[in-house]
Amino acid sequence: MNNVLDLLKTGTADIHQLIEQRVPVFHEDFNLEDYANLVEQFFGFWAPVEAGLSKVAALREPDLALESRFKCSLLREDLLILGRDPSTVQQCETLPRLDTFLQGLACLYVLEGSTLGGQIISRRLQEKLQLSAGSGASFLNAYGGSVGARWIEFKRFVSASVRPQDADDVVEAARETFLCFYEWLGATAPAISHQQPTTNN
Repeated sequence: MNNVLDLLKTGTADIHQLIEQRVPVFHEDFNLEDYANLVEQFFGFWAPVEAGLSKVAALREPDLALESRFKCSLLREDLLILGRDPSTVQQCETLPRLDTFLQGLACLYVLEGSTLGGQIISRRLQEKLQLSAGSGASFLNAYGGSVGARWIEFKRFVSASVRPQDADDVVEAARETFLCFYEWLGATAPAISHQQPTTNN
């Protein structure tokens, strides 16, 4: 693996793990309402972030195929299927900086990585809630059977685009995206979520 990709993986592992703890899909009592709330949280983050990425002109490299990697429309579709109104969803305002090509690429690394990880969540949703692409889980099934190939294409683009001397800056920018998402998930989580029942002694 390219050294930049190694550094990205190891340099963001801690915050990545923290985010997983704020996605309650594998809680035993996770239900359809919880899932709809989670999709709203994702939409509230993805929508403004993708809008920011679309303004980074340097990301419009043919080999990257930027717009084909945008998934906000899939989240909007899922919300409508789940009976939620996308126009009323709160939008995240504390966003990662997207002023440069490297910042944009680092942010996209986070978003694309979540698509790869979404395969595990999508299997859980299929088993527990019988949700799949077209029935409320299109976002988590983005790229369909091509998800692995798209991830390899993206990693190849990163390897070819990031110079060794820029690796630390890219890792820092990726951490910033992860941190913004982590804080957003915490700020918008339901006030009461999966509390353990109390017992009287």
